[in-house]
Amino acid sequence: MVPDKQRGVSLLQASTVIFLLLVCAKLLNFVKKIMVGNFFGVSGVADAFFAASYLPYYLAIFFEGVIFLGFLPMFSRIKAEKGEEAAGGFVSQILVLVFITTGLLSLAVWWQAGAVMGQIVPGFKHAEMVLSVDLFKIMALVLVLISLTSFFKALNSFYGDYGYAASSGLVDAGIMITVILFCWKNGGIYSAAWGAVAGAFAAMITQGFWFFRRHLKFSAGKIFASGGSLELILFFIPIGMIWFFQQIPFVILNRFGSGMWAGTISALTIAYTMTTVPTGLVSHTVLFAIFPSFAKQAGENEIENLRDTFFGTLRGGFLILIPAGFLLTALASPLAVVFFEGGGITAEGTRRVANSLICFGWATFALYADLFMAQSLISVRKAWPAIILCASRAVLTYGIGYFLSTYWDYQGLALSFSLAMVINFVFLFPLILRSSPFRGRWKALLGMTLKAFAASLPIVAMGIAVNRYPILSWLKLSKTASCLVIAGVATVGCAAYFYILYGLKVTELRAVAGRLKQGWIRKDWTFAEDYV
Repeated sequence: MVPDKQRGVSLLQASTVIFLLLVCAKLLNFVKKIMVGNFFGVSGVADAFFAASYLPYYLAIFFEGVIFLGFLPMFSRIKAEKGEEAAGGFVSQILVLVFITTGLLSLAVWWQAGAVMGQIVPGFKHAEMVLSVDLFKIMALVLVLISLTSFFKALNSFYGDYGYAASSGLVDAGIMITVILFCWKNGGIYSAAWGAVAGAFAAMITQGFWFFRRHLKFSAGKIFASGGSLELILFFIPIGMIWFFQQIPFVILNRFGSGMWAGTISALTIAYTMTTVPTGLVSHTVLFAIFPSFAKQAGENEIENLRDTFFGTLRGGFLILIPAGFLLTALASPLAVVFFEGGGITAEGTRRVANSLICFGWATFALYADLFMAQSLISVRKAWPAIILCASRAVLTYGIGYFLSTYWDYQGLALSFSLAMVINFVFLFPLILRSSPFRGRWKALLGMTLKAFAASLPIVAMGIAVNRYPILSWLKLSKTASCLVIAGVATVGCAAYFYILYGLKVTELRAVAGRLKQGWIRKDWTFAEDYV
């Protein structure tokens, strides 16, 4: 039995390793978008690539959810109840199942590529549609490769190899960037598609090699040595419904955006990717480091500990993501100029990236809450509340998007995405929580959220001042000057945020500050007397 204190230290260490690797992976992923934008422009060509990459990657995310939230708990249970041989058989079963299922699905979407792309981006002109279909056929392979990567990544994470598990994104993005750099002049946008396939293949090989090298005995089990595969197949149904409703907002962005100005999908995708950098860092750290413990608490019916983990994880994420989101909105113009200016990007393209980021950035915390709530409900086998949560968000996005895009074009489309998540969080979350093991602490969470919003007001004020200047004015500045503005606003804004938050007596911040003070006193640092 591992003591709680030791378990907490292990989780902290694992979270730190994962977070650092994910920082590198997210930065490289961001570099990918910068390269595509600068080499091919915020244009119809880039639109075709982003539209073609949408379905393979998000289908792979679906299988990642099945593996982490369905397969891992079942594998853990079989290993504990029936032993390693039965667990090895179960691993073999699911490996074959994932390979065959994703392979057949990949063949199906490849065969019907024209019909699929016709539904995703019906507003594309003929040339853009032909290009997107060609790219889609290439990137159909990504579905198989990333799903298998997730399978081995989950097992590596289960056995405590967190660093190797979290390194898959780093390998994937690094290989793709290398392929684009060396091939884009001759291969054009096709080099980006083949780079995505090469990156996914490299990630699968590295994760699989490490697992088989450390745990080869688990690959040798008889395929039908244990039960569990039928249970996992049945798990596909509710999680498939959740995934379907989660994708509708993205489908809406692509469908509506395909009928707008050429480059709209690129601008929306690039801006959304910028918001997923902080969200992804937090949510993936939680998935790798917190959810194994979370699933164990649910399995052992430790309701109070489960509640503590759930609300503690939400609160911790909000403290980071609320100011990060407001900073993305506040610094939208200089960020767009620094990363998406010049090359194949016109001034209008840069302006659209900035305007989209203004609409997306501020709701970063709600995106994290939406993802975490759905994953948490799935992990405790409360599928229907998760389905309702995702379905309501899809309906809200469509309704608000249809209305706002009519009057405010692509900005209304981006804003509808954010508003739907925030409305869901404020109104539907407390209702869903009542029918789940996480009931009872909503008011405290909402109170802390409001305090974080209040502490972010200086960032909002600076953002209003920064975004008053049109994009052409920012384009006249040097990138060095823009970077200094970004650094200055971020530094002053974060300092003001944490100062106000400390004054508002937020528990987590006071606890961290208290530990730091005690550490300074014990270390006998020169300024320790200031805190005595």
